[in-house]
Amino acid sequence: MNHWILIVTAAGANVALNLFLKKGGQGLDTTNIGTLILSILGSAWMWMAVISAAALLTAFVAAIRTYSLSLTYTAVTALAMVTLTIVDAMIQHETIGIGRSVGLGLIVSGLLVTAFATTSA
Repeated sequence: MNHWILIVTAAGANVALNLFLKKGGQGLDTTNIGTLILSILGSAWMWMAVISAAALLTAFVAAIRTYSLSLTYTAVTALAMVTLTIVDAMIQHETIGIGRSVGLGLIVSGLLVTAFATTSA
């Protein structure tokens, strides 16, 4: 399987994991440790986070078996950061200012430089 498909799958699972954890965390009962554990176990959002974590781990391990760890980790992290920022802005109606836009552009630029430098070496 193409390593970029695995990287995009891992990044997508990473985004889903973080969104599910945020949504699930908002509904947890933190009165004490016992109720917290029970509310985690009873939360569908937390179980979807577990499934997303398993998908992330599976795709990431498959990707690093066939491609360099440095590029795979960088690509998964960069794609997840950019995608999560965009998705969160769409869901939470958060404004992405010029500073954040420039930062995201630098992340994408860094990923492209890293990817092309690795493949041409």
